[in-house]
Amino acid sequence: MYARTLLLAGSLLLAGLGATHAADFVTAKVQSWDPASRTLILDDETQFQAVPDSIVLPETLAGQMVTINYNASEDGVQEILSIEIQP
Repeated sequence: MYARTLLLAGSLLLAGLGATHAADFVTAKVQSWDPASRTLILDDETQFQAVPDSIVLPETLAGQMVTINYNASEDGVQEILSIEIQP
């Protein structure tokens, strides 16, 4: 009985941990930024498309370091939360 209760409690704990999702982030150098298509490409060729209009970025961003906070799933980036230009 104790083992079954412990197993159930462990399963509920794991299910709860899976339901909470912390944002992911990456800090890298920008290869290119296209304000028209709202596409940001990092030096490692990673692309962030459809950057929200609420995130204001300068026209010239290539060569600068940025930190991108985003939510991801198995299908890739689901939502870009913020982009911060690093000093």
